[in-house]
Amino acid sequence: MLTRPLKDIDRPLAGHDDPDGKNAATSGFGDIVIAILIGIFCFAAYNANMRAIPAGDTYGARYMPFSILRNHSVVLDPILDIIAQGRIPPALGEDTSAFWITHARGPHYVSTYPIALPIVIAPLYIPAVTYLDARGWDPHLVDQVARVMEKLVASLIAVASVALLYLLLRRRAPSGTATLLSLVYAFGTTTWVISSQALWAHGPAQLLVVATMLLLTGPRIESPARLRVVMAGFLCALIAANRPPDAILATALGLYGLRWAGPRRLLFVAAGLVPVALTVAYNLMVVGHIAGAYALFVRPHDYNDDILGGIAGLLVSPTRGLFVFSPFLLFIPFLFPLAMRGRAMRDLTLLMAGAIVLQIVLYAMVDWRQGMAWGPRWLGDGLPMLIWMLPPIVAALSRPGCMLFGMACGVAILIQAVGAFWYVGAADAGMGLGERGPDRMRPMWRPENAPFVAELRHPPAAFDLLRRLQGNIDQIEVVAEESGGAERLIDAAGWALVDSRSPTDAMILVDGRSVAGTGTFFTRPDVVQTLGETSPAGWRMRFPVGALAPGRHELAVLVRADPGGEPRLLRQLSFDLPADSPAWRQDQQFQRSADLARQRLAEHQRPEGYWLTAFTGVPRFEAPQDEMNTYLNAVMLDIAGPAATGTPLADVLARTRRFLAEQIEADGLVRYHGRPDTPTIGTLGCAITPDSDDTALVWRVAPGASGRDRLAAALETIGRFRREDGLYRTWLAERAQYRCLDPGRDPNPADIGIQMHILLLLAQENPPAARALCEALTTRTADDDLWVYYADAPPIVILRLAELQQAGCPLHPPPSRLRTDVPGQEIWVQAAEALSRIRTGAGSCLETNRLLERLATEDFAAVSRMPPLLYHNDLTASVRRFYWSEDIGYALWLRLYYERQRIGWAAQDCGEEGR
Repeated sequence: MLTRPLKDIDRPLAGHDDPDGKNAATSGFGDIVIAILIGIFCFAAYNANMRAIPAGDTYGARYMPFSILRNHSVVLDPILDIIAQGRIPPALGEDTSAFWITHARGPHYVSTYPIALPIVIAPLYIPAVTYLDARGWDPHLVDQVARVMEKLVASLIAVASVALLYLLLRRRAPSGTATLLSLVYAFGTTTWVISSQALWAHGPAQLLVVATMLLLTGPRIESPARLRVVMAGFLCALIAANRPPDAILATALGLYGLRWAGPRRLLFVAAGLVPVALTVAYNLMVVGHIAGAYALFVRPHDYNDDILGGIAGLLVSPTRGLFVFSPFLLFIPFLFPLAMRGRAMRDLTLLMAGAIVLQIVLYAMVDWRQGMAWGPRWLGDGLPMLIWMLPPIVAALSRPGCMLFGMACGVAILIQAVGAFWYVGAADAGMGLGERGPDRMRPMWRPENAPFVAELRHPPAAFDLLRRLQGNIDQIEVVAEESGGAERLIDAAGWALVDSRSPTDAMILVDGRSVAGTGTFFTRPDVVQTLGETSPAGWRMRFPVGALAPGRHELAVLVRADPGGEPRLLRQLSFDLPADSPAWRQDQQFQRSADLARQRLAEHQRPEGYWLTAFTGVPRFEAPQDEMNTYLNAVMLDIAGPAATGTPLADVLARTRRFLAEQIEADGLVRYHGRPDTPTIGTLGCAITPDSDDTALVWRVAPGASGRDRLAAALETIGRFRREDGLYRTWLAERAQYRCLDPGRDPNPADIGIQMHILLLLAQENPPAARALCEALTTRTADDDLWVYYADAPPIVILRLAELQQAGCPLHPPPSRLRTDVPGQEIWVQAAEALSRIRTGAGSCLETNRLLERLATEDFAAVSRMPPLLYHNDLTASVRRFYWSEDIGYALWLRLYYERQRIGWAAQDCGEEGR
C-alpha cells in the first residue's frame, strides 16, 4: 500500500495540520533562516549553467526595463531595433517573425505580452542603467548587459518563489517536509528550466501565487490587518495582470480572499482594482484593445478542436506532459482526498484544484504545443498550488509510498537537469511546431521527441552567458551575377568575434527574413592590425536579390557564439536597392513566385501522389475540412501539366498520374474518392458509387497501363446512362445501388461540367458521339437543371469552354452563368477568363501580368486566404458542400505564367496598351 492505515492517516500532522486554522503561525526566525539558505542554494544552482534559456516571448521583459528607466516610456519605439533582434516589426494588423512586437494604436509599437513584468522589475535594472551610463550605450554592450540581467532577475524571482513557498509549506508540514517539497518544486518542475532561466511571465506568476497564498493562509483572526488585506488584494489581481490566462487562478484565490478578508472585503476588492484599472487603461490608451495585445495576436489556427486530446497532451504527452516532466505530481490526483485534510484549508484547496482543472481545459482548447520551450510551460503558474496540496499526502505515505514518491522526485529533477544543461531547442525541431495540418499534434506524442531524450543526443550547452560579442557590417552592395546571368546579387561582408574567437556561424536577415548563412570565417588583416585579434573573424555572404523591391531595406546579421546558442544581433543596417527596368524586375518576381508555387505544390502533395480538397458547409472558406478525391487531381493534371515541362513539378505530376491510373477499376470506372481499397477510404473519403465525371477525367489525363478493353467497357457503361435528350447522367448505377450519396432533387442529374468532361473524352475516342453530345448541349446551356455542381463556381466551366472551342464545339452559356456572387472568387473567374482568352488567341499581356501580380503578392497570401471554389454538391441536397483548393490556385497561377512565357510577354514591357 502507498499510504499508512486509515486510522494513522486521520491523525494530525505532528501539530502542523490545524483543522480549524486557529493555530496557523507566522514564520519564526529559524524558518526565515532556512528559507534564505534554500534561496541561496537555489540561486547558485540556477546560475550554475552560466547561460540563459530565452525565447522571443522574453525579449520584451529583457529590454523594456532599460527603456522605462532611460526613456520613461512603456512603448517599444525607443528600443525597437534592439528588441526586434534583426526582425521587422509588424505593420498594423499583420504578422512578422517579430511576434513579440505588436503595432498598437497610432504609430507606436508595444510588447505583445503584458507589461506588468517589465514595470515591476524595472527598479532592479537601476544598477545596469547606471553602469551603461558610465560605459556608454554601445549596442553590443547593452545586449550583453541585458542578457546577464535577464538571467539574474529571472533566477532571483524564481528563488523568491521557492523561499516563500517554504514558508507557506511550514503552515502545513514539518520543516523537513517543507524543505523537501520546496526543493522538489525548485528543481523538479519547470521552475528550474523556465522560470529561473529567462524572463517568462511564469516566474512572476509563481511568485505572485505563492505570496498571495502566504497572506491568505496566515493566522486566522476576526479582522485581518488593513495592510495585509491591501497586499493580498493587490497581489491577487496582479496575477491576472501579469498573465491573463492566470485570471482563473486569481479568481480562485480571490474568492477565498473575499471570505478571509471578512468585514474588510471591500478593501480587498479596492486594492485588486488598482492593477486591473492600470492594465485596462494601458490596454485602451496605448494598445487600443481592452484585452491588450494578446487579443490582437490570436489567430484562428491557434485553436484546437480536440479538447480531450489537448488535455491528454498537457498532462501525459512525452513532449509537454506535466505528469511526465514532474511525475511526483501524479500523487495528487490519485490521493486527492488526502489533500483535503484540515477544515480550514479545505475550501482553499478545492478552489485551487478547480481553478487548475479549468485552466487545463482552457489550454486544451488552443494549440497546446506551447511554442519553443521546455516541457509543460503553461502549467507552471499553478505549480505552487499543486505543491501546497502535497504535505498531507506525503505525511500519509507508507514506507513503500515514500520510496516511490522519492523516486518520482528524483526522476523529475534529472529531467529538469537535462533541460538546464542540455536544452538548446534541438527537440523542438522534430515537433513540427509551425505545422497547421490535421496531423500537427502527432509529433508531440512521439517518445523520441521528448526533450529530455532528444537533447541528450548532443553535447551539453556551452556556458555562453558572459560571452563578449564584437563585429560589424562593413559592406552591402548590389552586384551582377559573376556568370553573366540576369540575376543581381547582394554582397554583404563584415567581421565578428566572440571572446576573441570565431563564432560558430552567422546568418543574414533582410527585412526580417533569413536569406543566407555561413560557418566559414577568414582572417581579416585590418582586424588583426587594429585589435590584435588573430582568430579568423571575416565573413562574406552573397545572395540573390530575389523578390526584394527597389528601395530601402533592412539587413541584419545574427551570430551564434556556440552550437545551439542564442542568435545575437551583430549589427543592423539599412541599404537602398536601386530599381531595375520594370519588365526585368517583374520577370524576376514572377520567376521567384513560380518557384514558390512549385515548391508548395510539392510540399502539399501526399507521398502517395495526391492532393487533398478542402470542403465547407457554406460558400465561405471558413473551418475547412479535408478529403481525397480523384476529381481535383485529374483537374490538376489538366491545368498544371503544360506548365510542368522542364521543371521539378513534372516529377510531382508524374506521381499524381500514376496514382490516378491506379484508381481505374477492372470495369474501367472511376470513383470520386478512389478505389474502395484505397487507404484513404474511411478517413478522407468513402466507397462512393462510380460516376461518369471522374471516369472521363481520369481516362483522359491518366490512362496509365490500363488496356483499351477497360476504356471500351467504361464508355459502354457511360453510354447506358445517356438520357433521351442526348445528355449523360452523373452516377453510373441505379438508385437502389447508390452508396455514400446524398442526392438532391434529381437523384442522377446531367450537369453541364460533366457533359464537358465527357465530351472532351469522346472527342478523343468517339468523335461522332462527341458531335452528338455537342449538338444536344448547344441549346441547353441556359437550362437551370444543367447547372447542378457549378452554379456558384464557374472557373472550371470557363476553362472548359476554351478547350471545347478548340475541340470544335463552341458553347455560349449566358454571361450571368459565368459570374459568381461568392465573396473573393471574382479574381479566380478573371484568372480563368484570362487563361481561356490566351488559349483562343485573345489574351492580354497587361491583364495577365496584373493577375499574376495580384495573386502572387505576399507569397500568395490571396491564394491561401481565399482559394478557388471549384464546385459544390447539388444545392438541393440535405447537406451542402462547397469544395476549394489552394493547390489548384497555384496551378492556375503557374499555367498563366507558363502561357505568358510561351507567348514571349516576359521579354517585353506591356505598357498600358493591353496587348
